[in-house]
Amino acid sequence: MLGSQLSFKKGFTLLELVLSLAIAGFVMSSIFIIARGSMQTTSVMVDAQNEGIANDAFFAMLTKHFESLPGNAIMDLRATNGTEPYTSELTFQNTPVSFDWGGLPISAEAIRIITVPTINKGLDIVLEYFDQQILDDEEEGTLAERGIEPIASITLLQDVRLFEWYVLDGRNYQQYEEEDAQWPHEWDQRTRRPTFVELRVVFGVDDAPVSRMFWIPTKTNPRTIMSQMQNQARQSRGAAGGGAGGGNVRVPGGAGGSGPPSAIPPRGGGAPTRGGGNQ
Repeated sequence: MLGSQLSFKKGFTLLELVLSLAIAGFVMSSIFIIARGSMQTTSVMVDAQNEGIANDAFFAMLTKHFESLPGNAIMDLRATNGTEPYTSELTFQNTPVSFDWGGLPISAEAIRIITVPTINKGLDIVLEYFDQQILDDEEEGTLAERGIEPIASITLLQDVRLFEWYVLDGRNYQQYEEEDAQWPHEWDQRTRRPTFVELRVVFGVDDAPVSRMFWIPTKTNPRTIMSQMQNQARQSRGAAGGGAGGGNVRVPGGAGGSGPPSAIPPRGGGAPTRGGGNQ
C-alpha cells in the first residue's frame, strides 16, 4: 500500500543542463557583443562631435582676433621651410589683448602662431606670448639667437596634417583674378595689413581639407587720428584769431588770420608711422 502511494518526478538530465548553459552563454555573449559595438559607435560619434566643436571654436577665436585688430597692429607672415609639412610663423604686434584663454585676458607685447613638426609627420599649432616687441627691422637672426623667449605658450591644435596661410591685398585682387594666381604665403609690409587672410587645414589623415576666410577691417592708425585732431584744432584756433584781429595772412582751408599754416593731411591719410595701419 505504501509503495503504491509514492510518485516519482522526472528531473533535468545532465545533457539538458549543459545545453541550457550553452544557450544562455551564447545569448549573453551576443548581448555583450551588441552592447560593446553600440558603446564603441557612441564613443566614436562623441569623439568626432567633440573634435568638431574644438575645431569650430578654433576658427571662431581666429575670426574674433582678425576682426578686432587695432588700427596700429602690425602683422608679419613668413614661411619657415619649403618642404612638406609646410611650417610658418604668423606674428602680431601692438595687439595686447587679442587672444585670451579661459575668459581671462592675457596682456602681451607680441604674439605668434607657429607650426611645430611632430614625430608623426604632422604639425602642432602653438600660440606664443611675448612680453616685448619682436618685430624689429634692425635686428637680425631668430628669436632664440636674439635671446628672446615666450613668456607663455598654448598648443591650440595637435598633429594636424596641413596648416597653410594665404594673404591677399585688396588692391591686387584684380591681378590675381586675371592671372588665376595663388595668393602669397608671406606678408612683410609693416605699414599696412592685408585685406583677407585664408587658412587651409587638414585635421586628420583621412579628413578633407577645410578652408576658412578671415576679413581684416580697414582701421586708421590711432596716431594718425590724433595728428589729424591736433591739426584741426590748430587750424580752428588760427581761423578764430584771424577773424578777431583781422589781417591779410591766408590760412589754408580757413579764413584769413595770423595763425600758422595748417598741415592737415587728407582724410584717412597722414604720414606713415612705425606703428603701421591700413591706409
